[in-house]
Amino acid sequence: MIKIYSLYEGWLLTDITPVCKSIELSASIDQPARKCSFSMLYSLSDINQPRVQICPGTLIKIVDETYGEIFRGEVVDRTLGSSNQEETFTCYDYMRFIMSSSTSMNIKNMSPESVVYKACEELNIKVGNVVETGMPIGRLCIDRSYYSIIMQCYSEVSKQNGKQYVPIMKADTFNVIEKGQIISDYLLQSANVDLYNNNIIDMSYKDSLENMINRVKIFDANNNYVDQVENSELVKRYGIFQTSYTVEDGKNTYDVAQNKLYGFSEEIEIEAIGNYSCLTGYAVKAKIWYLDILKDATLYVNADTHTWECGTGKYTMKLTVSLSNKMDLQEVDS
Repeated sequence: MIKIYSLYEGWLLTDITPVCKSIELSASIDQPARKCSFSMLYSLSDINQPRVQICPGTLIKIVDETYGEIFRGEVVDRTLGSSNQEETFTCYDYMRFIMSSSTSMNIKNMSPESVVYKACEELNIKVGNVVETGMPIGRLCIDRSYYSIIMQCYSEVSKQNGKQYVPIMKADTFNVIEKGQIISDYLLQSANVDLYNNNIIDMSYKDSLENMINRVKIFDANNNYVDQVENSELVKRYGIFQTSYTVEDGKNTYDVAQNKLYGFSEEIEIEAIGNYSCLTGYAVKAKIWYLDILKDATLYVNADTHTWECGTGKYTMKLTVSLSNKMDLQEVDS
């Protein structure tokens, strides 16, 4: 069970759960600022119906009896519909400041985690747990969002070590984790035996080779051919899908080139009974009996939407997942 609270003008704390109809929390890899949408009853004629003071800028907090505080953010817009006598609100957590604010930054021999601390200090945002990379980055970022600058730095590290990174807001603290940590003690299941433990409501699966890269040609700074890396099996089966890479100082050429290779992409959408451990950036184990590739799989969550119906207590989630673990790679300015 969850409860939703509003803090109007910094002092009036109200439990608005009794007048809420539904609550939805969502985020994705490329839009990591968590969005909260909720609707409330707003009677035009019933004077006994509570009227709650909520406007853009009002603080909203959501607390789950199992997971504690799962959202803290501000209302950014509200809409009143007279025909259905309902108010709807849209909120975002504090990562909105990271994504919406921009600056220029001359990064000289700084690790991505140092850039995180600098950015959060400038925006007056608390820092939680930030994964350590220890890799120095040099870069001139001109008029870019703080989010883009941070992710450019982590993208550069990812190209060298193959690890994936994702930012997550927890209450009022900014965190960066290594993407793909597996949620323990949880299984997404659709089985033709052990039906009691099934929790998947619906699933769709699509695979594609549209973005395949199976050969990378390497060139030096003068555009002279140096070497190439390839996935020979994919080249043999599907033909050549090629890109190029120019050698960069201070980077392992073959590691970077190897990380540019890309096979099939999958689009997997799963609707299931809600579990708030299943958040963007994490991974879940899955057993889906009717698809061989998913009979015993690890799925990486790239987007999540959690929905609660306040009147009935019904809680469901929709997850966009993938068999491959990829971060939001940001193009480098310089």
